[in-house]
Amino acid sequence: MTNVSKQTIPATTLPSFDTPYSRRSLIAGVIAAGLGVGMLPAVARADTSPDDVNTIFTIAQTAEQLAVTFYSNGVKSAQAGTLKDANGKGLDPDELNYLRAALIEEQLHQLFFYAAQTGSNKMAVQIPNMFNFPANTFTDLATFIGVQQTLEGVFDSAFIAAVYELTLLGHPNLARIACQVAMIESEHRVLGRDILIAHGLDSVANDPADNWTYAPQLLASVGAAPGVVEAAGFFNAQNTGDYAYQQVYNPLQSGDPLGLAAVAANIQYKDGPVAPPTGMGGGAATPELSSGELLTTGLVPLAGLLWYRARRGRRAQESCPAGQEMGTDTNDKDV
Repeated sequence: MTNVSKQTIPATTLPSFDTPYSRRSLIAGVIAAGLGVGMLPAVARADTSPDDVNTIFTIAQTAEQLAVTFYSNGVKSAQAGTLKDANGKGLDPDELNYLRAALIEEQLHQLFFYAAQTGSNKMAVQIPNMFNFPANTFTDLATFIGVQQTLEGVFDSAFIAAVYELTLLGHPNLARIACQVAMIESEHRVLGRDILIAHGLDSVANDPADNWTYAPQLLASVGAAPGVVEAAGFFNAQNTGDYAYQQVYNPLQSGDPLGLAAVAANIQYKDGPVAPPTGMGGGAATPELSSGELLTTGLVPLAGLLWYRARRGRRAQESCPAGQEMGTDTNDKDV
């Protein structure tokens, strides 16, 4: 199969995507074949967002809990040797590290969105969400990758929608963060397809793992994501399920049952979204928003903003050649 087929996606997911379509959406549907989806819902074109910032971040935080729950159980099964393909072969060390890295990244995303909602970077006790997965998800590799492709497709689409909505809401700084997250979710999709191909679960010759030119937006808004996830059976309004979310990565805690520490040491930008290099002229990227600097309004606290601007001004002066007059910074409104 070129991509994960309809047979590998929970059947209830598909009606959520199969909507009436125009010629434009028919063309988009061809692009969207990576999820075995025939049509795409029309992307919202209104000049206002149907969701507010808090709704977007609440949904993002729940989605990241789902991702952490999925990948943590996948890593556990792979380590135990119980996640295998049809030939009884498990994951090789590199493939297992793909899952570990994805798990760490999803956990850090989850902690960021939680901190953004609460305005605190403390590891406060959270009410865990409960999730379900199709039978054999964590024992049959084809099923596992099929679920992974479905979830990452929903996550990609939700964060693409978030970029659009947050821009409409007047928060280009938050839209940039949503873009940063979407890019990482897309990496997870491709690495999942790499595993698919390496284990002979893809029957089309010369089928590349990176098989999209543009990532399709399968959701008209972020607010549409919960309905798709619920319809697919991963989550329900009663918050009941067989798998409870648990935080699995915290560099301050002792013990490392999932073997994450060595992988985490090679993952960059773990402290939060980063700004472009100072003055766009090179140099090390610096953290723009660390966990806890965002409030539920999605705005950077005034003290943090003034500190950030002062630091950027100092670094710009340091990098400015002698005798060259510094120009006026016109981008502060987007910080």
